[in-house]
Amino acid sequence: MNNPNTANKQEIKLFYCYAHEDRPIRDELEKHLSWLKRRYQLTNWHDREIMPGEEWEQAIDMHLNTAKLILLLISPDFMNSDYCYGKEMRRALERHRAGTCRVIPILLRPTYWEDAPFSSLQLLPTDARPITRWPDRDEAFQDVVTEISRTIKDLLISLKTKEEWVREGNARTELKRYEEALATFEQAIRLDPNYSYAYYYKGNALNDLNRYEEAVQAFEQAIHLDPNYFYAHLFKGIALAELKHRQEAEQAFEKARKLVGQLPTPTVLGHPLVVANRADTPRNSVGGHRP
Repeated sequence: MNNPNTANKQEIKLFYCYAHEDRPIRDELEKHLSWLKRRYQLTNWHDREIMPGEEWEQAIDMHLNTAKLILLLISPDFMNSDYCYGKEMRRALERHRAGTCRVIPILLRPTYWEDAPFSSLQLLPTDARPITRWPDRDEAFQDVVTEISRTIKDLLISLKTKEEWVREGNARTELKRYEEALATFEQAIRLDPNYSYAYYYKGNALNDLNRYEEAVQAFEQAIHLDPNYFYAHLFKGIALAELKHRQEAEQAFEKARKLVGQLPTPTVLGHPLVVANRADTPRNSVGGHRP
């Protein structure tokens, strides 16, 4: 059985943009991020990892352009560095505006930053209080890491594909966590409002929650997008039968029968075909055989 909390984890690349004078604070921050590394497959990169003989500027550009999370470690030395401020930061903010990464500015030491290019972003720690000004520096790092964790969670949501959302929803359905499953199918629909699979699985989750009128609407949307979707017609009939809408249920079953071939025509809830399909219908495949 799939665990929806661990399946399909994506690696998140983190890039530190910092001045070398701030290396001790950067190292301390990295230590505090250790749990997030394990929890979210967070991998970090900074210029100390450049191999001997490697083109340093090319290596930095490659990692800067592929990172999903970029930390700007703000200090007087950062603001004074033409490379950090003039190149790395500007490229990071370009990617942030384009939506290809998230940039988080972190104020290490007191410095004047009003109207700086990153000033429109929320600075960490809380209230933009420099880390070195906190009486307990561990508390400052905890504050920073808590906010980074929230950003990572949001980032993971944005990185998931519609297929991954549906697979996660099916895993939650197997665990009978139907409300959670419904929420994941909604995420798939937000990514692609024309994704018939997601509406079908949403209808199944609503059936499991005994919310049959809403289930009928979800199945009808799946059928609107794919008129020959056999299982959507079939489970629409089941939802209608639960609502005692016998004539409409029979029409849905008849449409399903015509699509699948020579199956006997089901009539009302309790018919062997309805019971069998409700229990045995494959619900965990995405693509290939159409459920």
